[in-house]
Amino acid sequence: MLIAIEGIDGSGKTTLAKELKKWLENEKKKKVLLTAEPFTEEISKLIQEEGWKDPVTLTLLFSADRGVHVNWIMKQNQYDIIITDRYYYSTIAYQSAMGIDKNWIIEVNKFFPKPELTLLLDIPAEIAITRIKKDDKFNFKEKLSLLKKVRENYLEITKNENSIKIINSTKTFEEVLSEAKNYVEELIS
Repeated sequence: MLIAIEGIDGSGKTTLAKELKKWLENEKKKKVLLTAEPFTEEISKLIQEEGWKDPVTLTLLFSADRGVHVNWIMKQNQYDIIITDRYYYSTIAYQSAMGIDKNWIIEVNKFFPKPELTLLLDIPAEIAITRIKKDDKFNFKEKLSLLKKVRENYLEITKNENSIKIINSTKTFEEVLSEAKNYVEELIS
């Protein structure tokens, strides 16, 4: 079973993924694997060196990374649940915000399995930007503008995908975690 956690930078994806893993292992007695995208060190390096210069290259690099990631996930049979911090919808939301045709991105990624559940942590870009660490590679104005577009893209995607559940991540973390647990509980029961 694949669960993806999506959202703009600073929405709380990594923290939620870790806490869901603990809860599923300790209280639900599930074997859980936590993973993330970008997945491979080699492609991550290329993304940092080359990808940000060209959105087409960036889209293809993230998709190639996903191919390696999915092949690896398919071999992880010993786990009941795999939680990934970013996945399929991140590429669509981010790269289309950078001017790439959304339909082309979907076409490039159409062979990858969709998660059984996607938790979209929704937060206004202005709030998310305050959570992002100082060592972010984008300047503030560029980052804020990009995150606003990415958030709009995520919300647009949810209109056509029933497996995506939106969680308002401006709430307290305890409230976000509780809501996420409810969606996961529905899925596993």
